[in-house]
Amino acid sequence: MQVITSVTQKGQVTIPKAIRDIVGITLNGRVKVTADEDRVVLIPQKSFLDMVPLMEAPSGKDALKAREYMAKHYKRV
Repeated sequence: MQVITSVTQKGQVTIPKAIRDIVGITLNGRVKVTADEDRVVLIPQKSFLDMVPLMEAPSGKDALKAREYMAKHYKRV
């Protein structure tokens, strides 16, 4: 499916409902945004744990240990 939508003054783009339904983006859902030379790609994120690789650990902390802790103590939805 393809649609054309506009970009607002703030750089915001509305994802049409039909496309949100196809890929499972829900109200207050999160998406990962990636780009290359000629395209922008939105990838739905199912939980907070899916976004962990995007974050950098504070100095002296280990992001992998934090992810492992969260995987053991928080349920994916």
